[in-house]
Amino acid sequence: MKNVLFALAAVFQFTGCVSQEAFDALQNRVAALEGQIASAGDAGADAAAAAQAASREASAAKAAADRALDAANEANERAERMAETCCSRK
Repeated sequence: MKNVLFALAAVFQFTGCVSQEAFDALQNRVAALEGQIASAGDAGADAAAAAQAASREASAAKAAADRALDAANEANERAERMAETCCSRK
């Protein structure tokens, strides 16, 4: 895209339709836009990395919560068995 714009501007400049100042201004605008695109791409990559890290952390937290729930259920079942054993003898 950049090359096409430069080629088009060069053709206009050689035909006298565009001054050197206008050509330089166009080059500066294209360079500025390319800088913005590059920084937006970097920001997008950073956001994607942060989202992946958050996803991994959420998965780890879910796994820990599942283990805690399983442990609580096992403790509850043991308590119920103990209560049945203890109370059924009386």
